[in-house]
Amino acid sequence: MTVEELDRLYAECEDITPDTPSHPLDKADRVLLAHAASKSGRSRIGAGAKRINITVERGLLKQVDVFAHKIGVSRAALVAEGLRKLVSA
Repeated sequence: MTVEELDRLYAECEDITPDTPSHPLDKADRVLLAHAASKSGRSRIGAGAKRINITVERGLLKQVDVFAHKIGVSRAALVAEGLRKLVSA
Protein backbone atom coordinates (compact mmCIF):
# COMPACT_ATOMS: atom_id res chain seq x y z
CA MET A 1 0.00 0.00 0.00
CA THR A 2 1.12 3.50 -0.65
CA VAL A 3 1.29 6.11 2.09
CA GLU A 4 -1.75 7.82 0.62
CA GLU A 5 -3.77 4.58 0.69
CA LEU A 6 -2.77 3.97 4.30
CA ASP A 7 -3.75 7.53 5.25
CA ARG A 8 -7.13 7.12 3.56
CA LEU A 9 -7.74 3.79 5.32
CA TYR A 10 -6.72 5.29 8.65
CA ALA A 11 -9.10 8.21 8.12
CA GLU A 12 -11.95 5.80 7.33
CA CYS A 13 -11.26 3.84 10.50
CA GLU A 14 -11.22 7.02 12.58
CA ASP A 15 -14.78 7.76 11.40
CA ILE A 16 -16.13 4.48 12.80
CA THR A 17 -17.97 4.89 16.11
CA PRO A 18 -20.32 2.64 18.07
CA ASP A 19 -23.20 4.50 16.40
CA THR A 20 -21.95 3.77 12.86
CA PRO A 21 -24.58 1.72 11.00
CA SER A 22 -23.53 -1.86 10.30
CA HIS A 23 -24.88 -4.94 8.58
CA PRO A 24 -24.69 -8.70 9.16
CA LEU A 25 -21.74 -10.48 7.60
CA ASP A 26 -22.40 -12.18 4.29
CA LYS A 27 -21.18 -15.73 3.65
CA ALA A 28 -17.83 -14.65 2.18
CA ASP A 29 -17.12 -12.37 5.16
CA ARG A 30 -18.08 -15.15 7.61
CA VAL A 31 -15.60 -17.49 5.88
CA LEU A 32 -12.87 -14.84 6.12
CA LEU A 33 -13.65 -14.26 9.80
CA ALA A 34 -13.59 -17.98 10.57
CA HIS A 35 -10.25 -18.33 8.79
CA ALA A 36 -8.77 -15.37 10.69
CA ALA A 37 -10.02 -16.79 14.00
CA SER A 38 -8.71 -20.28 13.33
CA LYS A 39 -5.64 -21.50 15.11
CA SER A 40 -2.54 -20.45 13.23
CA GLY A 41 1.07 -21.43 13.61
CA ARG A 42 3.46 -23.93 12.20
CA SER A 43 2.09 -26.57 9.92
CA ARG A 44 2.14 -30.08 11.31
CA ILE A 45 4.74 -32.43 9.89
CA GLY A 46 4.30 -36.13 10.57
CA ALA A 47 2.81 -36.66 14.02
CA GLY A 48 3.55 -33.09 15.07
CA ALA A 49 6.42 -31.79 17.16
CA LYS A 50 7.46 -32.09 20.79
CA ARG A 51 9.62 -29.47 22.47
CA ILE A 52 12.52 -30.97 24.44
CA ASN A 53 15.23 -29.58 26.67
CA ILE A 54 18.79 -30.81 26.08
CA THR A 55 22.21 -29.69 27.27
CA VAL A 56 24.92 -29.11 24.66
CA GLU A 57 28.50 -27.96 25.17
CA ARG A 58 28.74 -24.26 24.20
CA GLY A 59 31.53 -24.69 21.67
CA LEU A 60 29.63 -27.44 19.86
CA LEU A 61 26.46 -25.37 19.89
CA LYS A 62 28.33 -22.45 18.32
CA GLN A 63 29.61 -24.78 15.57
CA VAL A 64 26.07 -26.07 15.02
CA ASP A 65 24.70 -22.53 14.74
CA VAL A 66 27.41 -21.46 12.27
CA PHE A 67 26.88 -24.56 10.12
CA ALA A 68 23.07 -24.26 10.22
CA HIS A 69 23.32 -20.62 9.14
CA LYS A 70 25.77 -21.54 6.38
CA ILE A 71 23.40 -24.12 4.86
CA GLY A 72 20.30 -22.03 5.49
CA VAL A 73 18.39 -24.12 8.03
CA SER A 74 17.35 -23.62 11.63
CA ARG A 75 19.22 -25.17 14.53
CA ALA A 76 16.21 -27.38 15.25
CA ALA A 77 16.05 -28.59 11.64
CA LEU A 78 19.76 -29.42 11.66
CA VAL A 79 19.51 -31.35 14.94
CA ALA A 80 16.40 -33.19 13.73
CA GLU A 81 18.12 -34.19 10.48
CA GLY A 82 21.15 -35.43 12.40
CA LEU A 83 18.94 -37.50 14.69
CA ARG A 84 17.08 -38.94 11.67
CA LYS A 85 20.36 -40.03 10.10
CA LEU A 86 21.61 -41.62 13.32
CA VAL A 87 18.39 -43.49 13.98
CA SER A 88 18.04 -44.79 10.41
CA ALA A 89 21.67 -45.93 10.14
